[in-house]
Amino acid sequence: MRGRVIAVVLSALLAWGCLGMIGARDARSDLGAMQVTTYTVRPGDTLWVYASSITPEGGDVSETVEQLKALNNLPSSALQTGQRIVVPLA
Repeated sequence: MRGRVIAVVLSALLAWGCLGMIGARDARSDLGAMQVTTYTVRPGDTLWVYASSITPEGGDVSETVEQLKALNNLPSSALQTGQRIVVPLA
């Protein structure tokens, strides 16, 4: 019985890990051909302000914020002064 429980738990963890990799790949697929550079966050910088500066007119800034979060594996849009993030070249 204990072996069966361990097998089920390991199978669930393997499936969860595979789904996580697929999701991460899909999130970055839109960004795959994009040229990027690194940027060091300065006091007062926010993802929203940066995203609004690179979002095409009429585009959805919140979508750009989500793309930047995915590109940098950020759990939230909060930034810290001195943090280095990857951003698209303008």
